[in-house]
Amino acid sequence: MERSTKETLEEAISEHPADIDARMALAELIRNERSPAEALQLYDSVLQLDTDNPLAYLGKGLCWAMALIDNLPAGDIWDIEIDEEDMVENAMEYLEQAAELDPELTEAYNVMGRLLAITSQDEEAVDMFRQSLQVDPTQLEVVEDLRELTGKPAWKILDKGTWMGEEEEES
Repeated sequence: MERSTKETLEEAISEHPADIDARMALAELIRNERSPAEALQLYDSVLQLDTDNPLAYLGKGLCWAMALIDNLPAGDIWDIEIDEEDMVENAMEYLEQAAELDPELTEAYNVMGRLLAITSQDEEAVDMFRQSLQVDPTQLEVVEDLRELTGKPAWKILDKGTWMGEEEEES
């Protein structure tokens, strides 16, 4: 009988408790299965081994943001009812920590931007998306998020120094 990826990762962690990569992979797998409470425990175990792991903080932020970003009732993915404000506060705390530890972690800025947009903090959301695009200007989904948020084409919103794709050839 073939073992699942989850079983393989659990065995790897059992054999090598300090294996951060296996812990992170298992946490992401469990988070993607919509079990944020269980994933949070794994991210915490990574942070016990590596207190400055930006991806573990990102994962924790994604766990807290999951219900809001995916527009799901919190009770569907958490074993308890959680206040939306608490979810946003927890998510933002961990996402900010991730971005502070790795300023080039665009996913942290993007999720913060989406949370801010969901909570009607449009100006702050625009700022987050701008920060993300300064790191990686090729993120078309973020450009689209900005356009939807502002009603303006990205080139009118972004700093002149942000490159938005291939340069047009002069004729």
